[in-house]
Amino acid sequence: MRNQCARQPTLQETERRLDGEKRPPCPHYPACYGCPFIHLPYPQQLAKKRDRVAQAFAAYPTLEGVEVPLTLASPRRFGYRTRVKLTVRRVEGKVLIGLYRPESHQVADISDCPVHPRQVNEVVQFLKLAIERLGIIPYDEARDTGQLRYLDLRYSFWQRKVLLTLVTRHMDFPQLRDLVRQLERRFPFLGGVVQNINDKPGNVIWGERFHPLRGRDSLIERIGHLHLASPVDTFTQVNPPVARKLYDTVLQWAELTGEEIAVDLYCGIGPIALYLASRAKLVVGIDENVRAVNTAKENARRNGYHNCRFFAGDAAEKVKEVVTTLSRLDLCVVNPPRKGLSPEAFSTINAIKWPKLVYVSCDPVTLARDLDRFCQAGYTLRRVQPLDMFPQTEQVETIALLTAGERGGP
Repeated sequence: MRNQCARQPTLQETERRLDGEKRPPCPHYPACYGCPFIHLPYPQQLAKKRDRVAQAFAAYPTLEGVEVPLTLASPRRFGYRTRVKLTVRRVEGKVLIGLYRPESHQVADISDCPVHPRQVNEVVQFLKLAIERLGIIPYDEARDTGQLRYLDLRYSFWQRKVLLTLVTRHMDFPQLRDLVRQLERRFPFLGGVVQNINDKPGNVIWGERFHPLRGRDSLIERIGHLHLASPVDTFTQVNPPVARKLYDTVLQWAELTGEEIAVDLYCGIGPIALYLASRAKLVVGIDENVRAVNTAKENARRNGYHNCRFFAGDAAEKVKEVVTTLSRLDLCVVNPPRKGLSPEAFSTINAIKWPKLVYVSCDPVTLARDLDRFCQAGYTLRRVQPLDMFPQTEQVETIALLTAGERGGP
């Protein structure tokens, strides 16, 4: 008779068990507010996220009756988060590495977070001990003293490497060299260590200066058919398998034939633009982050796409320039920050009669606001799709497809 006790449960079996547990699989819950849905069965999390989108749409008559389908699930519900920003503080003599509690500057320690990859947790736990052992002084925001302020950790599932950025108050402090040397010896999967210098008071994370200390200052992740480099100071989606679902959906809804000219606004390091380039005649990517645009150009070369053009600058101004140089524009994809489209960006986009417009958003409220603007201007909202980019949290990513109609509204 086979010994069933020796068999390890599969990932699916483990997740089914966790879905039915009342107690969340997290040692920091409920002190940490980073994962407010972690106590809920996963199907309920997906339903709540769909409801968030539907409720945001319900505030606008133009969006009334829009069907919001079930949120697309994440293949990974734990250990998925490839970008992590953590605060370093000392409280009552103890080093804490974690997140601010809501509407406060109190830090909840999350050095063993279940949504972080194992390698990220190992580095964070080591750093807590090393900070104590080496006598590194965490930043004190009230007094503007100390050295180590924040940690930024990135993980590549494809490379299986961690990229660590230490945000420090000054360029030099005595223990930095020893800390980096110990990290190198302890973690062979550490792809690079970067220092960011932030000498300004307050709780803004990034300073303006980056200084590579060891290894590389970027990682490469594989998403679908693409290999994408991402430097420390550029935006990337935190959940690669769900990001692939997002990009696949954008490409599917675009229904490209090979003759279209597309514009990707807020293109970042270029993943959506490169997906579109696989079936479009020409793709123009625009982003205000110069480093991201330069990386997008590198990613286009890395993946063999020569039908992409990337430009750095203000979205509204660059779109105006594009209009004057191209004979026609067939598709616009926008993926703005959480605050949505600025009035200037909306007016510029709306002045062009795009046959199709795809809006990617991480905030249902600003998404609904902007979709209402487009619908009042004569566009028709054809379909939406929420995706679970951030399992265990209340956040939801959403894609919306609009098509041009006869102009109307105010």
